[in-house]
Amino acid sequence: MIALLLFAGCATAYVGPGAGFGIVTSFLVFLNAIFVSLLSALIWPVTMLIKLLRRRRREYVRTAKRVVILGLDGLSPDITEKMMADGKMPFLKKLSDEGTFSRLSTTCPGISPVAWSSFQTGVNPGKHGIFDFLAPDRKRYLAKLSSVQTGTAPSAAGLAPFRRTVMRPFVKLLRKSTPFWTLLKRYGIRSTVLRVPITYPPEPLDGHLLSGMCVPDLRGTQGSYTIFTEDEPGHSITGGLWRRLQKLDENRWSAELPGPENTDGEHAAVKLELDTRGETAVLTINEGNLKLEKGLLSDWFEVCFRSGRRKVRGISKFCLTKDSEGKPVLYSTALHVDPYFPSIPISHPVHYSRYLAGLYGPYATMGLAEDTWALNNGAISEETFLKQAWSIYDERKKMFFDALERTADGLIVCVFDTSDRIQHMFWDNGSGEGSPINEMYTTMDSLIGETAEKLGRNDMLIVMSDHGFTSFHTCIDFNRWLLENDYLFLEDGVETVETSFKGVDWSRTKAWSMGLAGIMLNLRGRCGNGIVEPGNDASTLLSEISGKLLKLENSNGERVISSVYLSENVYSGPYVSLGPDLVIGTERGYRSGWSCVTGGIGKEIIYPNDRKWNGDHCHDHRLVPGTLASNVKLNTENTTILDIAPTVLRALGVAAPEYMEGKSLIGEGAHK
Repeated sequence: MIALLLFAGCATAYVGPGAGFGIVTSFLVFLNAIFVSLLSALIWPVTMLIKLLRRRRREYVRTAKRVVILGLDGLSPDITEKMMADGKMPFLKKLSDEGTFSRLSTTCPGISPVAWSSFQTGVNPGKHGIFDFLAPDRKRYLAKLSSVQTGTAPSAAGLAPFRRTVMRPFVKLLRKSTPFWTLLKRYGIRSTVLRVPITYPPEPLDGHLLSGMCVPDLRGTQGSYTIFTEDEPGHSITGGLWRRLQKLDENRWSAELPGPENTDGEHAAVKLELDTRGETAVLTINEGNLKLEKGLLSDWFEVCFRSGRRKVRGISKFCLTKDSEGKPVLYSTALHVDPYFPSIPISHPVHYSRYLAGLYGPYATMGLAEDTWALNNGAISEETFLKQAWSIYDERKKMFFDALERTADGLIVCVFDTSDRIQHMFWDNGSGEGSPINEMYTTMDSLIGETAEKLGRNDMLIVMSDHGFTSFHTCIDFNRWLLENDYLFLEDGVETVETSFKGVDWSRTKAWSMGLAGIMLNLRGRCGNGIVEPGNDASTLLSEISGKLLKLENSNGERVISSVYLSENVYSGPYVSLGPDLVIGTERGYRSGWSCVTGGIGKEIIYPNDRKWNGDHCHDHRLVPGTLASNVKLNTENTTILDIAPTVLRALGVAAPEYMEGKSLIGEGAHK
């Protein structure tokens, strides 16, 4: 297992721990997947016959031959409504006039992994078990990735009497319940699912799937870039690594690019050489040469690491600039899994990622691909970040249109997250003419128009976002608030904590905060050193904390907390206990502080957000509803993201299972 690294703000600034994923050891998992795929191909005729015999009859007459879901992460109804009124989003306006446009209530809280998990399952977080990017390890008071578990487990190997137990690596998707496209498989309805968050590792379905959010990079993190300079930086690099450029002569430098961890815990590495003579610099890695136009982000470049006898291939983009003294600064994006030679399964079937790479060349595979931390830290410029974001959009668009062309019947889902990333980093620029956000919304409107042109008269189009957006100008350190209100205590001599609650006195601590919106009680029997008695004591304490939080004000006497929700009042189902005890809904502009998310405790309760990441949706979920539009007239009263799954099932003639809590938006009189 790779050691846990900073999640780099959950890689593109969502703060949390890394995936801790053993890329090299997981190569065995990938080989097994290849074997299964080949075996499946050999027995395909028999499989098809069995599927035909077992295929269920649809419960309804289908209202659509094909359902196409265009997911635009974070598309805000506040902005879309204004731009439609101003004539700036004509294609979305056409959907609104001829079909449906509505605000779409998101989950509590409106955080991407939570909302997209409810989208695909039709249930609340208490039934799918995802409450945040991070989940608390209550025994050790540590943060862990909420959606994926990795590690090793004992497994039988060999034949009797030579059978033995060996440790094998595994990766497990922690999201519970069943995606609606998996249900379609039982009816022989094929699906193509592209980059929907919380689909890693890929689950079997009748069709194709390319995993989205939480696919790790080659280092096993959720995204860590590398910066190369001759002089060591005088500050820490959150979300990235620094390596020294060794000067060989006046125009040449060398360095090592760290890759995946070996079994001994050391990073495999490759040597690179940079030659800056002439107008175009040349970067040499693995005997391959990459020309670098100074100041411009390169195309994808393959990087091959060796670990023992194995090769692990990744891809990265590079950008060469200069520091204030004229010395070279080389930036390398996170090392994405090479889609043509994936060291871990990132698609179903396993060869689907290779098919796409064969058509369009290498593409971003990491779940959170846009490098927001590099922009936060000044490692790249705004122009470079935007080029990176739009290049990923172009890759996704090609895959999506390929699916539209090749899937004539059934379901197509594709999520574009460029909309989310640009709003996170450029919210303060506003959405006026010429701003990055304005350009993004007009581009997404054009995408809606191009998609609509490719549909037939019996196709249903759903355009949706998982949440909206608002500003993030001020941080709230909830752990500091708990400390100053005598709910959390530090060991003698400790004044602040950087991360992971190092220095907290758990023998006296009653409550702690971790993640983007939650507070947990230090409950006896549930936590490693719990002291709060379950039952009346816990209920009284939660009520007391809630009441005090709602009175929290900034220096101007303005409230910063909109609402505090008891977990048992907003969630239901078998996994409620996995979530926080309190869900905090902040006012616009306020969000949980950066270090607080991973168990840090700073000096102030309320302090300015000094990062370029200045837009967010991790507030009171009522403030950030998503957007819903369709070419079909739908019933839009009290629509929530839980309604999408049963609506799609109904459109394809399938009855939603009883456990789904959402409702179909297709009425008996629904029509085009």
